[in-house]
Amino acid sequence: MAISYMVRGDDRIECQAELDRLCERMGAVPTNPPSDRIGRGWVARAVLRTNQDEITAADE
Repeated sequence: MAISYMVRGDDRIECQAELDRLCERMGAVPTNPPSDRIGRGWVARAVLRTNQDEITAADE
């Protein structure tokens, strides 16, 4: 099971910036782009990159 992260923001731009920062610093991969359809505010999700992700990307 992968570790999942969620970021929240007051608007799409703030949420995207936090998602980008999380992915850069943690080596995570976005799974859901910023959306305002889930609860209040904007939310996005990411999971930690695994060695399998790197192997799959290299094969493509």
